[in-house]
Amino acid sequence: MDAPEDRHEAALAAIVRGMVVALLGSVLGGGFGFLFLVVMAHVMPQRGFGVLVITVNLLSLGQAFGVAGADFAAIRYVAAADTPGRKRGAMATPLVLVAALNCLIALVVFAAAHPIAHRLLGQHGLTGTMRVVALVLPLTVTAAMLSAAISGLEQARGELVRKVAEQGGRIVFCPLLYAAGLGITGAVAGMAVAAALAIVSVGGLLLYALPRGGQTEWLPPMRVISFAWPQSLATIAGQLWMTTAVIALSHYSGNRQVALWGGAIAIARLPALVYNAFTFRFSPTISRLWEAHDLPALASLLKSVTRWVAILAVPLYAVAIVLPGPLLRIYGSGFRGGSTALVLIAVAVLLDSLAGPNDRALIMTGRVKLEMAANVTTAAVMTPISVVLTARYGLNGAAVGLISYNILVNVLKGGLVWRTLRMNSFSAALLGPLFAAALAGAACLGVERATSLGSSLPGTAVLAVGLLLLYAVLLLRVVGISAADRGALRIATRPSA
Repeated sequence: MDAPEDRHEAALAAIVRGMVVALLGSVLGGGFGFLFLVVMAHVMPQRGFGVLVITVNLLSLGQAFGVAGADFAAIRYVAAADTPGRKRGAMATPLVLVAALNCLIALVVFAAAHPIAHRLLGQHGLTGTMRVVALVLPLTVTAAMLSAAISGLEQARGELVRKVAEQGGRIVFCPLLYAAGLGITGAVAGMAVAAALAIVSVGGLLLYALPRGGQTEWLPPMRVISFAWPQSLATIAGQLWMTTAVIALSHYSGNRQVALWGGAIAIARLPALVYNAFTFRFSPTISRLWEAHDLPALASLLKSVTRWVAILAVPLYAVAIVLPGPLLRIYGSGFRGGSTALVLIAVAVLLDSLAGPNDRALIMTGRVKLEMAANVTTAAVMTPISVVLTARYGLNGAAVGLISYNILVNVLKGGLVWRTLRMNSFSAALLGPLFAAALAGAACLGVERATSLGSSLPGTAVLAVGLLLLYAVLLLRVVGISAADRGALRIATRPSA
């Protein structure tokens, strides 16, 4: 019988291998998403780009309502199902429920397009755009649900295909339709075309991966709803807070500042792709281990996954913190005023990543109401505080609000994981990547101040690569990584694995 240490290394290696696929999807999808914003920032005037940022945030809020937590229900129940028929049923029930819900939401948004544009946003002329958003929403949600079904099979390929197809489609179709004279409405219509492309791509992959055999056993709808509604409310609360912060920034500081916010947060979130990749692959593993009552393995993997997130993501955050001004030049000279905000936002997202996947631990063990309570409480506390900070300090105040939000929500979720599961995501090994990144960042900052490399994009790339290489040397040769991590990496990189 394998020793627990061997089983842990093998399980961690499987997560690392799956993470590579998920990370490829996150990098390509997130990179394409970032490139989409860069392209649109150059195609559109800065005020128009600010309106696009508002529209994208509203679409994200609509997706939170549209998915309604059913994606996590699909992942959990598909992973826990023990026969092909039950796995297919665990895919089908959430998908049908979400399809019905999204038809209703699309009709409401289409009918209320005028008051949303004029009264809520104060953006005259966006009525047509809001009606196109009503078309985009069910398409993007359907693609996400198909990807979640594949993820429940502990395969990350679905998310890879979805992100590449959808974000790549946006890069192609949104600028084309905008340049064709359709304005921001055309850009949003391009999102609809991209989402339809993602549905076709992911749907084909799901048909190929679909478990065969036996009779399909549909999940009882109430079982899905009872699991999904708290997660839906949790997601809506977080997205509603973010949308409120963006609208407040537009109201108090104008759309130019919203454009700076959108540019800064897009850069700051790039390192979070590592976190997203690990948690996406780790989620079905949590469900499987929980159903098997293997809590020691789950507790050990929770720490290991958080540690690997830190190893791979912390140096990327260091690049954003050390080189904010040079990085913002990618959008154009009009974005230089967002340097301080980029540093603050990068710190906020770094704290979120270092906290580990406590939210997934709560969700995938069935404690969705506790996860909901943490999100709703944080949103209720932080929404008025963020509005006050934004009104008083503008863009930087909004960024400080994000730091405060991430600290509070992660303290609450970490406490709930410890109280209910008696496990936590932290370990002393997290200090190693932070130490190595701090030294590499300080060296990079010194070179940037002493030279003119930061004055151009190629020079900025040289500085960023130098920081990452120095970090790798410091981590591997000076700080070191654990024997378990070395063993998992060795197993994960075997050609026969």
